Amino acid sequence: MRKYFKNRYHSQSGIALIAALLVTAILLTLVTDFIYRMYIASSRAGILKDSVRAGALASDGIVLAKAGLEELLRRDSNLVMDREGLVFSKPAGAGMSIEIRAVDESGRLSMKAVYPMTGLSDPRVEKSLRKLFKDAKLEDSLVDSLADWIDNDDMPRPGGAESLQYRNGPRPYKPRNNNFETLDELLLVKGFKPEVFSAVSRYLTPYSADGLVNINTAPKEVLAALSDEMTAELADRIIKKRKEAPLRDRSDIMKVPGFERVGFGLQDRITTTSRTYRVFSRATAGETFREVEAVIQLGGGVLYWREM
Repeated sequence: MRKYFKNRYHSQSGIALIAALLVTAILLTLVTDFIYRMYIASSRAGILKDSVRAGALASDGIVLAKAGLEELLRRDSNLVMDREGLVFSKPAGAGMSIEIRAVDESGRLSMKAVYPMTGLSDPRVEKSLRKLFKDAKLEDSLVDSLADWIDNDDMPRPGGAESLQYRNGPRPYKPRNNNFETLDELLLVKGFKPEVFSAVSRYLTPYSADGLVNINTAPKEVLAALSDEMTAELADRIIKKRKEAPLRDRSDIMKVPGFERVGFGLQDRITTTSRTYRVFSRATAGETFREVEAVIQLGGGVLYWREM
């Protein structure tokens, strides 16, 4: 399959382009079938409001993306993505169009900095979070606030906040005292103003069960946060290597130039496969558009759903 695509398109982009072409072909087939069924249904029903058509198409875009990703991973479990993820768009006929974008949640850093019951830190996750915030020129105390939101004690860390601080605010509420349920919940944490959230939210996930980062899909900023020894240059080398061919096993990082020594310390931080994805689906009908954002678990269900 790879040889076929390379010969046909004479591409130098490697597996990333192949993955994009495969997912486009898969989603194209699924979307075309859905649009045909919608067109028949709307024709029988007469005039269907644009807002209803756009909403239905945007919602079904999540289902289509899930089916497309499952088929793509069935062909190759080591999927490579760039920082924008996999993007598919297509005019849908009858004044409709759809755009679908999928990003890998395992390509982000876990937000589980501490264990809720004990308040003890997970040193792997906490160190990476502190490096991410430092590289982004943000206050280190934000990690303390994040940890206090998760632990179930009432003793604030040096830069954190517990129940007392949240009760004394203009709109009193309590910290969760458990792991985050959604990414948006981060906006409730002390210090996470909208501009801070905008700066780091694309690099964080509450849906990581094991805290491992997929080095085939993680953006440069996440890769650089994996270790104090990681530099922007080393992160770029991983990205260059995976564009040539996906890393099949965590030990493959040792084959990346410069990782002969650094790679040993990353073995318990990384993975090369994923099952959880965040999907953005935007559909247009006439002059109306609707958007749906969802987190889906392949082989499982929907972890998050928001209609906009």
